[in-house]
Amino acid sequence: MRQVGLALVALGIAVPAAAETIAITGRFPAPNREAGYIRRISVDRVTGTDGRALAFSLERALGSAGREVVLGGAPADAGISGDVATEINEGRVEQQREQCTQKNGDQCTKREQVKVICNRRSIDVIADLRIAGDRRGEVLYSARKTRHSEGVTCPGDERPGPIEGVVRGMVDDIAGEVARDITPYTQTYSLRFYESRDGLAKEVGQRFKEAISQTKRDMSGACAALAALDREVPHFAVAYDTGLCAEAAGDYRGALAAYQRARDLRPRDAVDFNTGIDRAQRLIARAEDDKAGRTAVR
Repeated sequence: MRQVGLALVALGIAVPAAAETIAITGRFPAPNREAGYIRRISVDRVTGTDGRALAFSLERALGSAGREVVLGGAPADAGISGDVATEINEGRVEQQREQCTQKNGDQCTKREQVKVICNRRSIDVIADLRIAGDRRGEVLYSARKTRHSEGVTCPGDERPGPIEGVVRGMVDDIAGEVARDITPYTQTYSLRFYESRDGLAKEVGQRFKEAISQTKRDMSGACAALAALDREVPHFAVAYDTGLCAEAAGDYRGALAAYQRARDLRPRDAVDFNTGIDRAQRLIARAEDDKAGRTAVR
């Protein structure tokens, strides 16, 4: 466990002083792992009224995410294409609104609910997109992305934004989501230590409590204490917290084993532990991709 403690120091793990949490920076594969391997991607034909706008948005979003984007027709490992449909509906709708119905000079003396005729506007953008490999033509990614905007404007309300601006924002949002789907990423996140002492003997529970408190001032020492406890007693909270220390130190397989052990010891909290298991598996996948040189984004 001394190696884990040294690794924590080397990584410069930041710990908020007011809570028993640990901040970790992890490297994750793209949600669509295969698409994350693409090194050079072209934005090919995107049809539809707003297809050109979506194509440009995809170029910007992918470039901002660190992907190498080339123009359609240039040598690429894969190309993204698709179709986008935009539907705009406007009509009148009757609503109840409070209005002044009686005045004394400039002062309103009576307000009532009255029926008013308002304008309703709804906008839907639906994009069907896919990424196909240029070498074998295999589909690496396929998704339908939808965005919906709806609002009612009554007399006296502020006028809604121009339709073109709303649609452009929705198109940009879709492009950003696609880029996130297919791009490996690095994320800093905070995780809270489990503090439950259920089932622990009094003396062991006190040592566990002290170790958790120690995380606020000496993370390496706290992790060493948790590891010692984990070797002594099988307990779900101790196992989980040992997993957090391992994850922070970059020992993702050790973290995975600890989270699985915690789940086995406390099945009723499986949802919490499954989150850690899934995260550790994704961290392992990215580490394997980096080692094999498959990751397109460094």
